[in-house]
Amino acid sequence: MELGVVDNLAYLTPEFILTATLAGVITLDLARPKGASGAISKLAATGIGAALIMVLITFFELEYRQLTRVFLFADSFVVDPFSLFFKTVAGVCSFLVALFAARMRRVEAHGTGEFYSLLLVTTIGVFLMSSAVDLVGLVVAIETLSIPSYVLAGFYKRDRGSSEAALKYVLYGAVATGTMLMGLSFLYGLAGDTTFAGIARAMNSGNVDILSLSIILGLVLVGVGFKISAAPFHMWTPDVYEGSPTPVTAYLATASKAAGFAVLLRLFYNILARPEGSPTGQWLPIGDAGWTQLVAVISVLTMTIGNLAAYRQTNVKRLLAYSSIAHAGYILLGFVVLHGLGIMAMLFYIAVYVFMNLGAFLSIIAVSEAGGGEEISDFRGLGWRSPFLGLCLSAFLFSLTGLPPFAGFVGKAYLFAALVKNGWIWLAVIAALNSAVSLYYYVRVVKAMYLEGIPRNENDVVPLRIGGYFGILLFVCLVPTIVLGIYWQPLQKLAMHSSGVNTTQGPGLPR
Repeated sequence: MELGVVDNLAYLTPEFILTATLAGVITLDLARPKGASGAISKLAATGIGAALIMVLITFFELEYRQLTRVFLFADSFVVDPFSLFFKTVAGVCSFLVALFAARMRRVEAHGTGEFYSLLLVTTIGVFLMSSAVDLVGLVVAIETLSIPSYVLAGFYKRDRGSSEAALKYVLYGAVATGTMLMGLSFLYGLAGDTTFAGIARAMNSGNVDILSLSIILGLVLVGVGFKISAAPFHMWTPDVYEGSPTPVTAYLATASKAAGFAVLLRLFYNILARPEGSPTGQWLPIGDAGWTQLVAVISVLTMTIGNLAAYRQTNVKRLLAYSSIAHAGYILLGFVVLHGLGIMAMLFYIAVYVFMNLGAFLSIIAVSEAGGGEEISDFRGLGWRSPFLGLCLSAFLFSLTGLPPFAGFVGKAYLFAALVKNGWIWLAVIAALNSAVSLYYYVRVVKAMYLEGIPRNENDVVPLRIGGYFGILLFVCLVPTIVLGIYWQPLQKLAMHSSGVNTTQGPGLPR
């Protein structure tokens, strides 16, 4: 459904709220009244929360008006359950990260206004990436996310690690983005259209050169693989994640990664695959291109490299960076099956991954703000010094492993089930073995918390006080990590609805 200008603007209300909040944050920062730092963080969090609420309202409005999707600005962007799902994920990530950073002394020392301004711009970029169905709009959205992300990585200007992270992120990002842009330009030249719908029609015309399509596929995979930290495009991830401010690392590992998967699904399922025509949600590659096998190999490499590299890490933040790489490999499992159930499994896992990963990074922030460090040795005896924090971090790590009764177990179960149902049994076996391997390095942290530095008696316990503020945020992340492992059906239904599994149209593109 194509709308007029006024309706176009109405469906972009979340983006306008974020833009207005950005203007308010910049104005307040320039004015610098007394207590501006606290006011800026509250304004930013309120604006992101309001945008998130508007995304949820738009969800209900589409259902109420019985609309499958709404195209905006000459088919450049679309508002549909698929885009709204990723906007919700990004909104939750941005909201929690904004709250994480509000009580961090180093963020305040380096400029609260700058931090939240950049965070808001990146959130706008993720929102636009989720809705982009035109090559030009997609490129603009990617750069809207990427450029402020580079600055956020180097936000601690006098910190060598942060500066190094920013430099590496810029260099790797420039190469990956340039490579992807070349692929998109070739795609435009091949199809003669910038809209995904127009490109899809050209791809289905039967006049597609497989060699040209393969080159385009490879170039695009470089750019998207960089965004989601997939091997062999993951080299930047450990250094950037370790050197960046921890709230920024949490954001890059969740919201930015989710945006990359949204683009991956849009591009490949809308352009490089066609629906089989059955109501089960099965797709077939255009021109019999073997990109599903290629992505399967990338998935295996990604999860294996991430898990094996995490073995040797002594820094918890760097360990979680390699863990993030491995989880990108797990999420890719749902992509290779060319089935709606695979997309649903991807969306479900992305949603639960957000809470358990943000919770793990928040635990690092809480320890650091209480005077601790980021090495595994700094977590010795944490379960005794701060029982609630130890319990929360253990739950997040066990969920990342995929152990029941946590949400990560259900997410991996859906991914493995989609693989087995569609004949990818060998891939499911490799993924299960990788999950078993990952248990070792997660348990190393839990072991340090409970089996090392054990106090001889109660008088020897030196409490680690994280404060009620961080305790509440940890609880917010802990609840869905546990509840979605026991009662996951509502999220599964939402993911299924958002994936377009009940249609043969693919995510967000009418055929």
